[in-house]
Amino acid sequence: MPADLFKVIASFQDANGKPVTGMEYAVRLLDKDRFIDDKLGASALDANGVAEFLFSVADVFSMDSPDERTPDIYFVVTRDDQEIFRSEVFSEVTFDSVDSVTNRPKGLTQEFGPFRIS
Repeated sequence: MPADLFKVIASFQDANGKPVTGMEYAVRLLDKDRFIDDKLGASALDANGVAEFLFSVADVFSMDSPDERTPDIYFVVTRDDQEIFRSEVFSEVTFDSVDSVTNRPKGLTQEFGPFRIS
């Protein structure tokens, strides 16, 4: 039975490898689609430069990609509401694979980064 909720964790660093932190930063997680990208979540950055997102499989489905089962995700970082970073698109990210031994869902959490922001 596939899971209903998935978690994405992403970490961000400055050019010197230090965590990007502060209330002025925000991160959005998006699913790249043919016409309109789906917003999967938004997060602040914690003291370690980490953003966490929790979203439903229903958030991936949209009118311009009705048969989509795996999202093509990317991250956008803003500082004071101005975009300062956009990641590459990670195609066909799979969250709901099943363990062949236990038949339980695995891969419900995916981690990305660290991304360097200059």
